[in-house]
Amino acid sequence: MIPAEAFALACGLFTAINLILLKKGLAHGNPVTAIVISLAINVLSFWSFVFAVLPWDEILRPELLIFVLVGLIQPGGTRYLAYLSVEKVGVAVTAPLRATTPLFSSLMAIAVLGEQLTPAVGAGTALVVFGITLLSLREDKTGAWMNILVALPLLSAFVAGSTQVIRKIGLAQITLPILGAATTTGTSLVAVAVSLTVSRNWAMVRFDRRSLGYFLLAGCAVTLGVASVFMSLHLSDVVIVAPLASLSPLYSLVLSALFLREVEVITVRKVAAAALIVLGVVLITAIR
Repeated sequence: MIPAEAFALACGLFTAINLILLKKGLAHGNPVTAIVISLAINVLSFWSFVFAVLPWDEILRPELLIFVLVGLIQPGGTRYLAYLSVEKVGVAVTAPLRATTPLFSSLMAIAVLGEQLTPAVGAGTALVVFGITLLSLREDKTGAWMNILVALPLLSAFVAGSTQVIRKIGLAQITLPILGAATTTGTSLVAVAVSLTVSRNWAMVRFDRRSLGYFLLAGCAVTLGVASVFMSLHLSDVVIVAPLASLSPLYSLVLSALFLREVEVITVRKVAAAALIVLGVVLITAIR
């Protein structure tokens, strides 16, 4: 069986790929279009799988209500904040600050679920968060260490971290983790559609051929990321999964150097921050 840590690490990689593709697509598109496309791909993929492997009596269960409640705010809401952040401040800032999710999820898991935070996991999480913070510092000479738009990925991280605990509770009630992912993303797509209808903003959804390919690929990447995090939460505790699933800054650093050379600069500080993140991962995964 594939270990939970492998699924969690895969989630971080797919998240980074998603952000890189989004950065490319947002040059000619907008966050709302990206959200609609990504959620549509999520729903099509997850529900196709669910209908293929589960009977109706397993699908129509009252235990799924908790995933419906989560879907009202996440992933639609958190993606909007993250995608808007990618558009406004870039991948180099969004990825690390969005990855502070484990700080929020671990604290809530300990308080709500009674999970144990061992010294190794605590130290590893602290290193990951410290590395993430170091990675997000500005290097310009404006006098500000960070602009106000960092609130976008931080709020996204807070909501995502909080809902990881709720999802963990819900996953204990069902046998197929992807059913939870299908319900959550399906609800989120409906919520986004209702919001656009009520506000009469469907005109914001524009399928520009220059961005469509990037958004479609980004939607596939985030679908794999969501599936990975649900599988990892099904197999292990939040305090183990959350830090590993939030390693997108490390992957983003490499991918940005390869594919975003014109807008992403690799510095000694960023490399040092990545090293701290890797050390934190080693503590979390190798020492219990």
